[in-house]
Amino acid sequence: MSLFGSSRDISFIKKINTELLDNIIQQEVDYYKYYLSETKGSSAANLYGEASSQKTYYTAVRLTCILDRGDQTYAADEQFGIDVSQAMTFKFLKPKLSEIGLVPAAGDIVEVRGAFYEIDQTNENQFIVGKDGDYGKSVGAEFGESLSIICVGHYTRVTRLQITNARF
Repeated sequence: MSLFGSSRDISFIKKINTELLDNIIQQEVDYYKYYLSETKGSSAANLYGEASSQKTYYTAVRLTCILDRGDQTYAADEQFGIDVSQAMTFKFLKPKLSEIGLVPAAGDIVEVRGAFYEIDQTNENQFIVGKDGDYGKSVGAEFGESLSIICVGHYTRVTRLQITNARF
């Protein structure tokens, strides 16, 4: 048995992080999960059968997270005018997502202050005491746990989304 990283230590770390996000930082976002089975393919679908403008999403779930905002960049196009883009990083606690059964994936939408961001990639590589108890190689290694899921997304136009109001 290890000196640090017991189930009691892990429980303490999860509780402190939950209190920090929910009671101190309090940054809330609305998370829209991509609803694949209800998304209709259309004649405007691309070569791979992906529906470009007919995507459907579940009703939003309000989550707390840590946001890392990228700088806004502007590109001028002679035909369409100025276009804005911005990258955003969302850091969620995995235990909170597991409670509601949410698994972030590419294509999901996150709303922050009225702006919508499409998730491009997800990373799950922060582990308590550097170990993942689900995939331990040594005998009796029952310590360690995945702590967070980090999602990176880009600003997307609201006109291409079909989104309803968030539930609380």
